[in-house]
Amino acid sequence: MDDEGVYRVRFSESCTTTAGEATKFHELLRALGGMVVYGAYPGPLVIGIAADAAGHVASFPFVESVVSVTDNSVVSG
Repeated sequence: MDDEGVYRVRFSESCTTTAGEATKFHELLRALGGMVVYGAYPGPLVIGIAADAAGHVASFPFVESVVSVTDNSVVSG
């Protein structure tokens, strides 16, 4: 597993804002070993997660982008 990193996550415009969707995202994030550092779904978030797991977050269909806070690089999923 790669080192832990900090990433900005933006969600797609079509993302729903129900409490159930927010819970599902948080469960998926926790399953990958991540956590929300700042923000609230569906707004932009800052998350702490391993670099290899950040790619999984970027591959979620409702995620628009995942960008490293450290070096501003875009993570692809």
